[in-house]
Amino acid sequence: MWTKKTSLAALLISARCGSGVDAHQLRSPKSSKNPSIKSSKAPTSKAGKKVCLEFGFLNDVVGEGSSTPIGADGPNGACYPAYPDLTVPPLASAVCCAELSLCVAGYASSECDPYFECLQDPATGPVFVGDWWLQRGVFNGEMYFVEGAVCGKITSTADDSRTRFELWNDVHLDMSLGFFKEFSVGYNYLAVGSGSGGYLNMYLRVDETSTAYYDCNLVFSILPNEVGTGTLLVTPETVVSSARTFSSGNDNGNDNGCDEGTTIEDYLDANPGAVMGVGNGELYTFVLNTGSTGQDNSGSEICWGDVSIKHVDEEGTIYENLFEFTTLV
Repeated sequence: MWTKKTSLAALLISARCGSGVDAHQLRSPKSSKNPSIKSSKAPTSKAGKKVCLEFGFLNDVVGEGSSTPIGADGPNGACYPAYPDLTVPPLASAVCCAELSLCVAGYASSECDPYFECLQDPATGPVFVGDWWLQRGVFNGEMYFVEGAVCGKITSTADDSRTRFELWNDVHLDMSLGFFKEFSVGYNYLAVGSGSGGYLNMYLRVDETSTAYYDCNLVFSILPNEVGTGTLLVTPETVVSSARTFSSGNDNGNDNGCDEGTTIEDYLDANPGAVMGVGNGELYTFVLNTGSTGQDNSGSEICWGDVSIKHVDEEGTIYENLFEFTTLV
């Protein structure tokens, strides 16, 4: 099964009870090499006390990408199952199509390994970097890398102009929503466009048997929508910017706890068996976006860096996955 090909080995963090290790020390975030991207610090408990932990695991993934802008509809665009026909523009010059033809048993199958390896090849851009699939099926924007961040710039006035960075791995897929603890990402908002700004999508399903694309799409936006640097931080108590359910591609009324003004905790209360991730065979839970569908988002440009995602297991062990970006050597 394909999973986390670019990941580095997990590092065991010793944090014995009584040693005075707090949440800040456990996280041990690496400072960004890009001074314009600011890393957030993990908060202490609500009571402000130090957090005593038996042990935790840190997995640090470093993705290397091109400093030259890569447009999804350019020569480095990738074939993907929704558009496998090379005669359909703008994919006439798309890459990795031969490898995609072998990928017929689903993304999680080992038959897809050559496809993901091709997407990660520097010769293709690359468009799959450090577990992030960049601009999959998005044709009106471009991405590029700077030291410490991956950036998205919207270069078209067409509807659906946006950038979209999907985190593809099976770490959080089908994981109980109750195990989620925190998502944080540093950002540098370089230019505000005419439409939607920057935001995080978090896809949820009512339980692991649901085969819907998603049952609830929670949106957490950068606020205020203005040029500047900061950290987008999401915890189970964070109130969403918006929420939407999925039913045959249409909003079906935001039922099942998927409502405006909700939190992850609220959704879990309404759906005790809720899990993270999409249910359509793709392998993602979290997506970083600039701009949105059905509107002109031209002019927006945002760099993202130092992504951190925390979850726990049944024993309360903390796991943190860090994602850093840099330019190809």
